[in-house]
Amino acid sequence: MARRRLLLTGPSRRSRRGDVVGIALLAVLLVVFPLVATPSVINVGVYALIYGLAALGLSLLMGLAGQVSLGQAGFFAIGAYTQGVLVTRYDFGGLAASVIAVAVTMTAALLVGLPLLRLRGHYLALATLGFGVIVAVLASESDFLGATSGIYGIAKPEMNNRLYNSSTEYFLLLVPVVLIGLLLARNVVESRIGRALGAVNDSEVAAESLGVDTFRLRVQVFVLSAAYASVAGTAFAHWLGVVNPNASNFPLSVKFLLMAVLGGVGTVYGAVVGAFAVEGLDDGLRRLIPELVPGAVGEVQLIGFGILLTAIMIFLPGGLHQLWTTVRRRLAARAGPGDGPSGAEAKAPPDEGPLLAREGRPAPGTPLLEVRGLTKRFGGVTAVDGFDLTVDAGEIVALIGPNGAGKTTAFNMISGPVVPTAGTVTMAGTRVEGRKPHVFARAGATRTFQNLQIFTTATVLGNVMVGRHLRSTSGLLGAALVLPARREERAVEASARELLELLGLGADADRLAVDLPFGRQRLVEIARALALEPDLLLLDEPMAGLSGAERRDLARLLRRLRAGGMAIVLVEHDVEAVLALADRVAVLEDGVRIALGTPDEVRHDPAVVAAYLGVEPEDADAVAVADSGPAGLP
Repeated sequence: MARRRLLLTGPSRRSRRGDVVGIALLAVLLVVFPLVATPSVINVGVYALIYGLAALGLSLLMGLAGQVSLGQAGFFAIGAYTQGVLVTRYDFGGLAASVIAVAVTMTAALLVGLPLLRLRGHYLALATLGFGVIVAVLASESDFLGATSGIYGIAKPEMNNRLYNSSTEYFLLLVPVVLIGLLLARNVVESRIGRALGAVNDSEVAAESLGVDTFRLRVQVFVLSAAYASVAGTAFAHWLGVVNPNASNFPLSVKFLLMAVLGGVGTVYGAVVGAFAVEGLDDGLRRLIPELVPGAVGEVQLIGFGILLTAIMIFLPGGLHQLWTTVRRRLAARAGPGDGPSGAEAKAPPDEGPLLAREGRPAPGTPLLEVRGLTKRFGGVTAVDGFDLTVDAGEIVALIGPNGAGKTTAFNMISGPVVPTAGTVTMAGTRVEGRKPHVFARAGATRTFQNLQIFTTATVLGNVMVGRHLRSTSGLLGAALVLPARREERAVEASARELLELLGLGADADRLAVDLPFGRQRLVEIARALALEPDLLLLDEPMAGLSGAERRDLARLLRRLRAGGMAIVLVEHDVEAVLALADRVAVLEDGVRIALGTPDEVRHDPAVVAAYLGVEPEDADAVAVADSGPAGLP
């Protein structure tokens, strides 16, 4: 099954207004529903609301963390069983028992998620499936939980001397619970946490290079998803009055998954819409098929249900959310194109001296990065062999060499994606070799990539706001409640927009970054890295694919950053540009550093000329070529 992601375009009044309108419309429909529907249909609606909560948690897990779980029914059952035990055997009130049940479920999810979330894709799906099976077996074999018979006698909820024992009353009782769940989920999606996880789904290595601890955030969303399932389980226990091992069976997990996908993982309220669609189809076919096929049994109804859902997913792979967005886009197209600026003709700002200087940055000349004996072997091939390099604050160091010399491999070992075979990397006094890229970022360094790693589901502004991840602190709880994080979010957005204006990208702020020309996407990637306010910036072939004017603008930008006290290390094939820009140049050949010095020293180094032109260092012609200046090098 293809993974679908929540579209995280950064904050915009239009998207927020659309969310508010969508949830408000859903609220009106839910309130009106029991007033116009028959009791049997309302009963279907009760199940849709209960299951919709569990599907909403799964939709968050899939849309934010990009992970598919087939164990959601296991957490649903833990919540239901805990509620049943507390209410029937220990005389807890329903609300107090629900709080405890959610806490127990979240604890279980944490214990399960810590090992399982190190898996990805279908491996994780199979592992969570195994978790659900374990819960079902434990429930059916435990005398304390009633074995196969389960726990009976769970009373309907009672509040203010009113017993909610009819389908209409129970439906209306669940409506505010579901709406609150939707609002909390929407807040998380549009928060620092949601933005970071959306970036992880686009490019995990780029997100980690900006300081995003991907594993930690995935565990948090996994626990949050389980909490939604637990709330659904407690509501299920009170509605049926009994909990048995069927509450954790595999078909129920599949149903939750189906609801999330059918509604559309691209929207938080799609899970609730999908729950009504699935439950409505199930009930409708159960009534219709016996009339069309006399004597049809449950298996025939199930086949019809499967055929119909398969057809929907073939023609609407994005679920009902895809249908909604298609209709909305067509209506917008009829209204005519917008008149907003495209940003294509935006100019870079003139040279105005130091850029992004800040208090607390190490003084120029202070050693920042120290690489000693860095080595990487891939089987019998040594890509980098004993590489040494020291980079000081306020200087530009270039790393050059022929194709295959090991430059990008060295970058990847320094910044974290590749674990070195030997050697050490120290950034600002912190040993970072062999650790995740987010550790490198927390030490005050980040990087760009040879192959663009733009967050394709985000706007230009959204990309740069991810770069502010380490400059903000709101967590999952603050994000869900909004209020503690609102001031911080405004500050993050303002600083991101200010940086975009500095780099001449202000007019493109609200455009999808992937829609920009290649050269401006390069600039977006650099702006995103600069949003971290790093002391050290690694640039991997930043001039590749740029026009002459864009290269000159980038060179001017790098000089201004150096003047602001930032250290820069760049890998670049444009040797002439490097020699004109860098303070020092290191040269790699076959993974070995063959030269290190000023541009003039490197230009006249016979070993460097030999590496590029394929001649022996003693060849007099090589020296003559070197003496001719940078044009002699490719």
